Amino acid sequence: MLPELAKALEKSTESCLEDRVAIAFSGGLDSATLAAIAKKRCEVFLFTAGTADSPDMAQAGVVAAELSLPLEKITLDEKSIMEIYGKIHSFYPGPLLKIEIGIPIYAACGAAKRKGLEAMLFGSGAEELFVGYERYYNYLEEGKDLDAILKAEFETLKDRDAAMVRKIAYKCGIEARFPFCDRRLADLAFQIPLEERMAERELKKGILREMGKLIGVPQSALLRRKKAAQYGSGVHRLVMRNSEALNRLYPEKKATSWPPPLPP
Repeated sequence: MLPELAKALEKSTESCLEDRVAIAFSGGLDSATLAAIAKKRCEVFLFTAGTADSPDMAQAGVVAAELSLPLEKITLDEKSIMEIYGKIHSFYPGPLLKIEIGIPIYAACGAAKRKGLEAMLFGSGAEELFVGYERYYNYLEEGKDLDAILKAEFETLKDRDAAMVRKIAYKCGIEARFPFCDRRLADLAFQIPLEERMAERELKKGILREMGKLIGVPQSALLRRKKAAQYGSGVHRLVMRNSEALNRLYPEKKATSWPPPLPP
């Protein structure tokens, strides 16, 4: 099953590529897997945004070097984080903890656009397919139907987190693409018994890590623990430091509708 899964992800990634493509890159498992696939097929440019001392900035440099791929680091300080927050709020006036996730995405997309790129790959969907969040393990312990939850969250991802990413990228002049959000890949992943998908609780996404070995993902990425974008980029700490001012300046409102549909 692992070779078949790896082949499905490779095929899905290939369908998202151009002659030149950008990847939102943290140096973690998801983005490193996409980079390892894409580099064999087109010219790849990696983009990482975060505070100077953030884990993502350090890890991305290590993994990019192991992949022999060019990496652009966009350093975010308190001032730039606040400015980007306001820009995102202008078209996505959601809750503070949602907007902060988009800050490194906005910065990376802007850098890719300035480089003349048109499309950027994101790792959205990997958590739902390969059990990447601790809360999933908690759901199972609480007696919930985790398999149904995972399938439902994957199916609705296009209207939730992926929709936000697409909107942010669109505002920067970039098309967001999601190789993990592939029907064939999902069908194969959900055929694997839940207990096998959950076997690696400490690092999470054990099946994807095994796939990564077949694909050629660097060991440093295979062994990296899951770290959400707002924490890995260092953005969360600075947003929370300014949370009262941000909530006052940019109150949450009902987000406007988002018309562009996902490609079939």
